[in-house]
Amino acid sequence: MKKLVLLLVLIFISEFIWAQAKTSNFIYYKIKPGQRSAFNEALKSHVAKFRKSNTPYAWSVFNLVGGSHHNEVMALSNIGLSWAERDELGNIPTNTEAANDFYLRVSPFIAEVTGGEIITYHAEYSNANFGDRTNKVRSNILTLRYVPAQEFWDVIKKLPKAWDKAGIKVATYQTSGLNRLIFSRRFPNGWKELDEAPKLKNAYDEVYGKGAYEKDIAIMRNYVVENETVYMTLQPDLSSK
Repeated sequence: MKKLVLLLVLIFISEFIWAQAKTSNFIYYKIKPGQRSAFNEALKSHVAKFRKSNTPYAWSVFNLVGGSHHNEVMALSNIGLSWAERDELGNIPTNTEAANDFYLRVSPFIAEVTGGEIITYHAEYSNANFGDRTNKVRSNILTLRYVPAQEFWDVIKKLPKAWDKAGIKVATYQTSGLNRLIFSRRFPNGWKELDEAPKLKNAYDEVYGKGAYEKDIAIMRNYVVENETVYMTLQPDLSSK
């Protein structure tokens, strides 16, 4: 009987965690040369009219530095939706007026649109809550070689304790496209935190023993094809209010 009760509790916990999955959509906009100011003004007007906060159309817009989308704009939408809530997205009516406004006023300044994927937040691989957002974020986007073995995920699961020890906050996501893992470090005090000497290696060894960092990072590297670093700055005037 005790085993049955324990099994039911574990099932309930796993279903509760699954139900709490948090997802977002992201899309990249590459702006035509010399058109950034015009793009900003057009997008600011569009967002103020059609993308109010606390509506299904709300989004957050970031300027990107570094990586394959350097100097582009990234928009996050459907922020925090569970998979169950995504079932209802099809019931939201299309805002034709908003779509036409974006096409006529904003798109003339856009050279290319890419992305359109879904990212899923993983609490078990994070020490920052989903809602602990900051205006400045550094994302390390790891493209994985193939479906990683359990040894890879065992290392990833150890990182949050080391991040805690090092005094940094990181949220971890997976993408719906290529097999990628994203570590997004929050900077509540701004980029000046990067002037401090790196602390992770020493913190990791303090938590898991001398030499643990080099050993475990070597395991991680076996499964990583590319590590892309992107610096993201929130653009409040282009984001929903």
